[in-house]
This record gives sequence, C-alpha cells and structure tokens, in this order.
Amino acid sequence: MGAEAAGTPALPGLWRAFFLHAAVAGCFGLLTVFWPEPSVHVMSVAGGLYFLGLAAAVHLTEQSLRSQDAVPAWLTRTAPVFLAVVGLLNLWIHTDGVFAQTGALALVLMGVVYLLVWARNRGAHAAARDFLLTGSVAALTGVLLPLFQDLGAHALLGVAGGGAVITAVVLALAALSYRHDAGATHGPAARTKPVN
Repeated sequence: MGAEAAGTPALPGLWRAFFLHAAVAGCFGLLTVFWPEPSVHVMSVAGGLYFLGLAAAVHLTEQSLRSQDAVPAWLTRTAPVFLAVVGLLNLWIHTDGVFAQTGALALVLMGVVYLLVWARNRGAHAAARDFLLTGSVAALTGVLLPLFQDLGAHALLGVAGGGAVITAVVLALAALSYRHDAGATHGPAARTKPVN
C-alpha cells in the first residue's frame, strides 16, 4: 500500500459502502431537521434505526477493506456489532440517557476505527481523507452527545443529526466521485481500440 501514489483511486466497491452510509446518515439528518418537536419515542426509534443502518454501512465498508490490512480485523468487526446492539437497545428502551450514552459509545468507536483506517492508509489511496473526515465527525458527535443529555430529545437529535448531515454530504460526494472513476476506468472509453 505504501508504494501507491496519493492519487490512487479508492478501493474497489468502497463507493457502495460510502453511498449506503451517506443515504442512512442523510435520511436521519433530514428527519432531525424537519421534525420540529420530537418526543423521546421518536428520538429512540429514529436513533435505533439510524444505528442499525450505520451497522450495515460499516460492515460493508469493512468488507471493502478486508484485503488491505487497513486496521485489525477484530476491531473493524467490533464496530458494526456494537452499532447494531446500540440500535436494538434504542428501539427497546426509550430514554434520553440510553440514546446519549450508548450512542456516544457507538459513534466514538466508529470514529476511532475510521481514524485508524486513515492513519494506516495516508497517501495509499484517495479514500483515506474521507475516513479522516468521517471518523472525526463521528468521534466528535459521540463526545458531545452526553453533554446534551439533560436538554432532551430535541437537543440530542440536533447534535446527532448535525453530525449525520455533515457525514452524508462528505460520503455522498466521495461515493459519486469514486463511482465515476470506476465507470471511467471500465467504460466505453477504456475499451476503445487505438486507430492505426
């Protein structure tokens, strides 16, 4: 990996994982923006579904990274499992404390995994900077959540939703860019025969 140039395209198939992550984060972020007075039940159900969606997206990301030795396998496999457990807990228990505390742990863990992926792959492929941005936003959101616990569902969803919107924008642009690069590599232009 170290021999690759900084401009090397992102890993094959990673754009799908990024697109799923962007879609999940975007839907959750839009809900937090357009639901004016969410109850604790709305927060817990929306948050539970959000964390389950993140679990699927992080798992797909881990599948794309599997051949790269980007980060220890036990750690990349821990994050989606933990996110799924947090999602189920929030669907089951509807309290501000459960959302803030479990959500904080899950987002910090996901952020740490993504930051480790970035640290191990700086300059190795184009997606490294996206892991840096996404990991930083996730970790920061996780750190902030417990600080807003006493302010209720509206504030908690505002914090979580703000991080989700930023993540959605970053990863949607990345996914579209990498998908375009993949199409250009394998598209008609790549198959054109040279003129004699």
